[in-house]
Amino acid sequence: MRRIIGGIIAATTILLSSCIENDIPYPVIPMDILSIEIEGTSGDCVIDYSTRTVTVPLAENTDIRNVRITNVTVTEGATLSEPIVGVHDMRYPQYFTLSLYQDYEWVITAEQTIDRRFNVIGQIGETVWDVPRNMATVYRRSDYGLDTVTVTQLRFGPRPEYDFPEASTITDFSNAEHKQTAIVDAYGRREIWRLYVMPKDPSVEFKQVVAGSEVIWVKAIGVDGATTGVRYRKAGSEQWIEADAAWYKSTGGTIDVALRHLAPQTSYEVICYAITEGEEQTSDVQTVKTGEVFRLPNSSFEDWAFEGNVYYPYMNAAEAWWGTGNPASKIAGINLTTPYSDNLHAGATGRCAQLWSQEASVFGIGKFAAGNCFAGQFGEIVGTNGLVEFGRPFTLRPTALKGWVKYEQGIIDCVPGGGTGGKTPEKGAPDSGSIFIALGDWDHETYGGSPETPVLVDTRDESTFFNSKNPGIIAYGELRFDASCDWYEFNIPLEYRDFDREPTHIIIVCTGSRFGDYFVGSKSTKMWIDDFELLFDYE
Repeated sequence: MRRIIGGIIAATTILLSSCIENDIPYPVIPMDILSIEIEGTSGDCVIDYSTRTVTVPLAENTDIRNVRITNVTVTEGATLSEPIVGVHDMRYPQYFTLSLYQDYEWVITAEQTIDRRFNVIGQIGETVWDVPRNMATVYRRSDYGLDTVTVTQLRFGPRPEYDFPEASTITDFSNAEHKQTAIVDAYGRREIWRLYVMPKDPSVEFKQVVAGSEVIWVKAIGVDGATTGVRYRKAGSEQWIEADAAWYKSTGGTIDVALRHLAPQTSYEVICYAITEGEEQTSDVQTVKTGEVFRLPNSSFEDWAFEGNVYYPYMNAAEAWWGTGNPASKIAGINLTTPYSDNLHAGATGRCAQLWSQEASVFGIGKFAAGNCFAGQFGEIVGTNGLVEFGRPFTLRPTALKGWVKYEQGIIDCVPGGGTGGKTPEKGAPDSGSIFIALGDWDHETYGGSPETPVLVDTRDESTFFNSKNPGIIAYGELRFDASCDWYEFNIPLEYRDFDREPTHIIIVCTGSRFGDYFVGSKSTKMWIDDFELLFDYE
């Protein structure tokens, strides 16, 4: 009580002082784009409140230079630096500032996939496109000559929006620059495209060889129309093994294959080849070593500590790998995540983890808290908010996360008093859950965490909320829960976005209410998880 009275006195003193000095601080009210309508899209625009970005998926036949935004709604009271509604050249990001007491910069960017094609007989590797400069280059076997090139595909954009010459009219690339020009009419404009066919000795060569623990990913370039492939063997062996045809994702003159069912921590030799007219050309031999296989700590959620009325998903702090929001919810006398042994999946024994979303009320102030379990640790409590650190050190390349899950969906009955401005579903909508896994190279100095757990999430700051477009992500996979389900075994494949970067950490997050960062969800939602395992092979 003395602290409360002291706080009131201190607040009164500050208020009087502020009146005298005329420096009353303005309230911090984030200014957001709540909805946006744009002509010529191929799907819904994605509004990311944490990064203050809007991503616009344009249809292929939309003129990206003249994109019309027809309607936008923003936080009430916000003023705009310039009008959003109107026509914009979306080849470039569009920047807008929303202001009230503070300024908030938003960026609107467009994503447009256009099926451009320029291919020739005898091509080596993929076509190199330089779209901003209207250039396309292919490499072709030098022994085929350049005066009578057969162009098999020519496409700069969707018809009838683009009017371009037929492929059969472009044949001679024997001039000094090995160049032809194509006149293209599109959207009332005339474009000149420069097409190059460059001679290259027929060969096959590696672009990338990356080892996982039981998989080796291989990318190489070969000759279009040739018989291409990859062989491998354990280092020291004399017998080469042909990669299975089902493992390839090759297109044109490229080789893209994942070698599978390999032994961990073993050196392998890899070679690629191309056979043209009975002649075989091979690359240099690449030697790589596969990594180890890692078992997730406490993967069956059998081990729990109970200290200070708080459940922790580990036997002791020195073995901590998983974290929960229990250290914050203990203030309200509840545990969101607890051991559970009443109804396990078929064949299971012992315990699993129960994640129960609840409302934590302290001194009459109620805040929703999602049931959760994650790789990382709880940071600290700031007022009625929490700081959470995601991630654990990890340098391997798994292929998937599998485990068992059961989900009991509730109806959203907890939303902050002022709402979320359309960022989340409203009361009465079904709750939804999520399990996601991410590998990345997050730097703790950039993301606010620690070297061990680098990514800080601060529920006071939406810009820290983790999402699937986080630039530190190297590989990602997610499973959403939009309806109740009984126990089943899930498998979440990892999609690698970049093989040139090395993972430094892994993040796994399980939550029954995926809008919990916004304090939105249902007090009836529960998720049960058990027997997690990282997979390092396909099939």
